[in-house]
Amino acid sequence: MNAVPVPGRRYDVLAMGRSSLDLYAQEVGRPITEVTAFNAYVGGCPTNVSVGTRRLGLRSAVLTAVGDDQAGDFVLHFLDREGVDTRYVPRKPGRRTSLVLLTIQPPDRFPLTFYRDNCADRELSVADVGRAPVADCRAVFLTGTGLSHQPGREATLHAAESARRHGALVVVDLDYRPDQWPAADAFAGEMTRLLAGADIVIGTEEEAAAATGRTDPAAMVAALAASGPRTVVVKRGARGSTIVEGSRTEDVPPFPVQVLNVLGAGDAFASGFLFALLGGLPAREAARMGNAVGAIVVTRHECANFMPTLPEVEAFVRQQGGWTWPWTSA
Repeated sequence: MNAVPVPGRRYDVLAMGRSSLDLYAQEVGRPITEVTAFNAYVGGCPTNVSVGTRRLGLRSAVLTAVGDDQAGDFVLHFLDREGVDTRYVPRKPGRRTSLVLLTIQPPDRFPLTFYRDNCADRELSVADVGRAPVADCRAVFLTGTGLSHQPGREATLHAAESARRHGALVVVDLDYRPDQWPAADAFAGEMTRLLAGADIVIGTEEEAAAATGRTDPAAMVAALAASGPRTVVVKRGARGSTIVEGSRTEDVPPFPVQVLNVLGAGDAFASGFLFALLGGLPAREAARMGNAVGAIVVTRHECANFMPTLPEVEAFVRQQGGWTWPWTSA
């Protein structure tokens, strides 16, 4: 039986997995050979989601790992300043905090390079999960990249099992990064194990294809639903999103904007989706909120550092029109 989110717990969301120091080229539209300066931000899918949900007003904690290095200091200082609870984040001696290098070349080129050899968050262990507040969270957010290496793979699976046992909502972002896997079928095999106990799965069409081995959109969604989650959420970028629950499929319209940078838009979507879902809204309305938060972030330079607050989302929705806002912030 799928879990039902439990109110009255210390945290709304515990996000587990990778974190990084992200270096974004300051010069938009230039190739890496012409870049002269970079901005330093914080990244990594679950880390971004911990910030995005916190800025919207949820009580968020993160379970990642950093090295005993300056990049780790940078990541933790930013998260502490944002109000994300980092007390469960271990330092991994001898490991390095992950690094990502990115350039921005709108409208459709956003080259990025991961530096994850010997990175700390791959070393998350079952013991690290045991020290985290899984039993005191309403939702646990996990990612596919967390399955790419041991011991992080078993730690991620253990976190899912522990979350189910304690009645927390298990939300999985497919987060497929091909360069972190030997082949797509290795990713698909591990995702099958994780999704068997998930309540909600979120991903793009490309990620769904990698997770299921299917190319037909309807077949890949059906395969995801059959693997365990009661709700499948497909992010479609400029085409909005699609929610599949049982025999019901609903397309959720987008908010049209001028795109600067699509990197991190999916993490912004997940943040808005979780905020609305944990606020009691149905999946369709939660996806509409996710579309709004994602639309805001694609107009900005980066993800975590530029996640919107709830008043900013409300102002954006009012400007866009066409959607009856389901609540009013305090």
